Amino acid sequence: MSLPCPTAVDRLAAVRYNEDMTKTMGLYRLLKDKLGDQETKALVEAFEEVAEQAKKEVATKADLLLVETRLEVKLRLYFIILAILFLITNPKAIDMLSKLLGLVK
Repeated sequence: MSLPCPTAVDRLAAVRYNEDMTKTMGLYRLLKDKLGDQETKALVEAFEEVAEQAKKEVATKADLLLVETRLEVKLRLYFIILAILFLITNPKAIDMLSKLLGLVK
């Protein structure tokens, strides 16, 4: 049984993980000499925790696209409902519309 080929998303996640680890190790090396080993570990862990929390709270492009799509659907629905109500409540509008469409001469 062969292993499945990694998708583009899997490869991108691996690249981002490697970049994150490189940044974390660089930060650790920078601070280790000044703060000491234990303090640096605690500080780096706190930074990582704050970064993870921020990632959870930030909206992605997919989230924004979903909201935009839902708003477009609602806007179209409201427009259709408003047009129907306008036609129902205004008898002159029905006459005018039928003349424009060529239904009545």
